[in-house]
Amino acid sequence: MKFNPVQYEHLLGSVLKPSRYINHELNAFHKFPSAEKVNFCLLFPDVYEVGFSHLGLKILYSILNKQPDAIADRAYTPWPDFGTLLQENNIPLFSLESKIALADFDIIGITLQSELTFTNVLYSLELAQIPLLAMDRTENHPIIIAGGPVASNPEPMSDFIDCYVIGDGEEIILEIKDTILLNKTLSRNDKIKALAKIEGVYTPHVIQDTTGGKIKIRKFMNINAKESQHHPQLIPWLEPTHYRYVAEIMRGCSRGCRFCHAGMFYRPVREKDPQLITEMLLEEVKKYGWGEVALTSLSSSDYSCIKEILSGLFHKLSELQTSISLPSLRVDSLDEEIIKLLNMMRQTGLTIAPEAGTQRLRNIINKNITEEEILTGVKTAFNNRWKLIKLYFMIGLPFEEETDIEGIIELIDKIIDITGKQMQINVTLSPFVPKNFTPFQWAAMDSKESLRQKATRIKEHYQRQKFIKINYHDVESSQLECFLGRGGRSAGKVILSAYRAGAKFDGWMEYFDPSIWFKALGETGLTLREIIAEIDPAETLPWDNIDLGITRDFLLQEWEKAKSGLLTEDCREDNCYNCGVCDNKVLPKFVAAAETPAVKFPEILSEKPFENNIYRIFYAKMKDMRFVSHLDLIRMTQNFLRATDLPLIHTQGFNIHPKLNFGPPLSIGVEGEMEYFDIALKTRFPLNDLKEILSKAMPPELSFRDIEPINSKSQRAMEFYPYEEVEVYPTEDLCDQFVINLTGFKQREKWLFSRTRKAQIKERDLKELITFMDFKNNRLTVVKKVVGASIFDILREIFQVERNDTGVFRIIRKKLIHSL
Repeated sequence: MKFNPVQYEHLLGSVLKPSRYINHELNAFHKFPSAEKVNFCLLFPDVYEVGFSHLGLKILYSILNKQPDAIADRAYTPWPDFGTLLQENNIPLFSLESKIALADFDIIGITLQSELTFTNVLYSLELAQIPLLAMDRTENHPIIIAGGPVASNPEPMSDFIDCYVIGDGEEIILEIKDTILLNKTLSRNDKIKALAKIEGVYTPHVIQDTTGGKIKIRKFMNINAKESQHHPQLIPWLEPTHYRYVAEIMRGCSRGCRFCHAGMFYRPVREKDPQLITEMLLEEVKKYGWGEVALTSLSSSDYSCIKEILSGLFHKLSELQTSISLPSLRVDSLDEEIIKLLNMMRQTGLTIAPEAGTQRLRNIINKNITEEEILTGVKTAFNNRWKLIKLYFMIGLPFEEETDIEGIIELIDKIIDITGKQMQINVTLSPFVPKNFTPFQWAAMDSKESLRQKATRIKEHYQRQKFIKINYHDVESSQLECFLGRGGRSAGKVILSAYRAGAKFDGWMEYFDPSIWFKALGETGLTLREIIAEIDPAETLPWDNIDLGITRDFLLQEWEKAKSGLLTEDCREDNCYNCGVCDNKVLPKFVAAAETPAVKFPEILSEKPFENNIYRIFYAKMKDMRFVSHLDLIRMTQNFLRATDLPLIHTQGFNIHPKLNFGPPLSIGVEGEMEYFDIALKTRFPLNDLKEILSKAMPPELSFRDIEPINSKSQRAMEFYPYEEVEVYPTEDLCDQFVINLTGFKQREKWLFSRTRKAQIKERDLKELITFMDFKNNRLTVVKKVVGASIFDILREIFQVERNDTGVFRIIRKKLIHSL
């Protein structure tokens, strides 16, 4: 097998956010594929920013790459602009690290987090030049394996997937690796048959010998094992959806919300050791300068040591100027101490998910939270000067009545009575979608007309109140989610038909087109009413061949209790309800220290820089770094500066970061040989020591050049360098054109062109903006004012070269110039 890196860099100048496709993340593994190893490519079927934020894929990435006989690269679905260019240029989709075509790997492992990414799986396979249908693949194609929570109903995508992993992947991924390694010489089909023998693997096209005819879910119990952690964590140049250090503190949830698939899929609850969490978190914050950390789980406040771990981290993270967030904090667990801790850690938003507007309906869905607890949490947050409340409700829930919709309005009004107009209130209304392996899997989904009527009623009630924002999810995409989540293998024909008609990125409103899906449904004879209708519990379900551990009897029992409005308490606090997951053995909680020292909340003191403690750092931003935006460069620079022991001066407020002043930004696609930024220190620092610290701290992608002290305000202003020298290296076939056009430019007295900025058209004269321009040795040299016209404006106006055509050029800002 040949492993030849794909050549695609010349296309990046023509696409949005080209840094999605470069290979320069900190802490990435670089193990080139080898015929002697098992070569994995882990594919997330969504754009880079979304996929990068997913912890599960990164855990598997770390586990595999720590094995000497395996390599794991990653790939993400390209945004359509880049995907189109790949197809037009017959370039296959490639992995991020080694830039090898996906078709050259042994295994492609696909994460299924949402049904709305199904068409992106097909889009990615087609870009990779791999047959979409499993039956069409040959010996030369990789084995396609899918996993993730959505794989609990594997049937809708089974036409396209060779194998599924059901459950947690930490152990089973190594068993897959060992099986492929042991059977390297076998045929592709025989390898799949060998994989079919692994517990937790489902092979939809190979008959399996299973106990009771079901595929049993894999549960990873040893979540404290260091070798199973994503450590050190990847650090991206492009800001992802969630840019922060992520500490998983607990897996699973025992609250038992009857609509929640994740709560059932990830049972039982497994807590991580607080000491392990703290040690790894602090090590990475100190080493890599993370500005924010998140303690994540399905319900972070149910972690038995949550108050202790927050108290223990408070002072250490405050000293490091790092904030902390708990994305899934329950309002019924809040008290004054936790609120104050979070307040000091710069979290000033409260998220509450009542889900329903009345206690009657909350009991039906087993959302064990009272109105009193909700309002008490709001009062506590308001008294501590929090600024934002996020409220999440579901509409169209089973057994919902008109009074429940009115109850949402009444609950919001009671919150307004507490907060007045002093807190921003963001309300999200989500249509209820029945999910497999939940007590509500048999329930009907409400009609589009009814859901929109309910959402409009709530939205119109608050349309004149600017401090309240009502958002509601698209109904058609929720209906599609219902169909794909509960569909059988026949759904694959609908998915394929919709994809071939243009469906992709269905989770993005700018690309989701419901008419494509309704047409595809019609072609198979299915109606919308059928796919969202209630299911008779006596019917066989498409996912009945999967065993998540939760028994059908338990789900039916919960369905009946919902009809009666009866609650089921948290089994970790009450009795075992025999759901089937943990065989009557509830895993122990971690025991907190007997006494937690009281936390002292210090006053925030302002910092004032001294005029003579400003230093200018010169660096080079070359090669692939030209695709990193100015804002992403600033964010990464703040990170690596935090990781030093320098006495940095920080900004004030809640978004605290090192105080920096950057020089004029480079356009994306332009390299810089001598760029700069200024830092402010609390004390004077020997230049040689500062040079040594910064040269070690700066990422290898940024080359440290020099440093100098700045002693006056005029030197610190960006306008101190009003001119720049830029070199352009065009392709050889354009050199004659450049000479001719340059001659024409020099012969004219004026060269007017128009620029549109902030919806205003301004006319500029390039003869005034350009002070020198010459073409020698196939190189264009331009000395120009920094402000007024970019090098791309000059190339377009004078040389008739559009920006999209400059991807094959090399463009370098050689230096910034103070005066001519």
